[in-house]
Amino acid sequence: MKNSGIILGILLITFFSCKKETAQIHEKQTEDSATLISDTLAAPVQDSIDLVAEKKLDKFGFPPEVEGCSCYFAENKSDFQKQQFVYVDDYGNNAYIKLNGKLVKIPMEEGDFDPSNFSKTIENAEYKVEMNGKKIKEMDETMMFEGKMTVENKKTGEKITAPIYGECGC
Repeated sequence: MKNSGIILGILLITFFSCKKETAQIHEKQTEDSATLISDTLAAPVQDSIDLVAEKKLDKFGFPPEVEGCSCYFAENKSDFQKQQFVYVDDYGNNAYIKLNGKLVKIPMEEGDFDPSNFSKTIENAEYKVEMNGKKIKEMDETMMFEGKMTVENKKTGEKITAPIYGECGC
């Protein structure tokens, strides 16, 4: 019976000492969180902008307007195989990108694309699209490319850069 009392006493001491330590840890975490919040609120506006998730181009399938010869690029080989593109053009008239859920049409002219060094710059009133990279493979009527694409919002100056992988051909 004495052993039961000793064991019970040890258990009670252990229980209460752990509870006190947990309460101290919780108070410390609350204090640190409050400091973090006040530090964040006191930070310059530029730092707050950096906390926003990086913007990306929306993925989309082939627009129905594009038939025949065309260029189409995804962010990587896997998306390319799934036909989840970030850029599609009809090889001379119009290019398409998708931003904020809206398909954007950008007029282009034949000659806007130089396949020898893979560069292209097109723009409309709202956006400027610059692409560059290298040819990685050439088949009968198709050339594969990889590189990067930068889309600039001409009104805000905001830029989105993405890797691209795709092909041009007929």
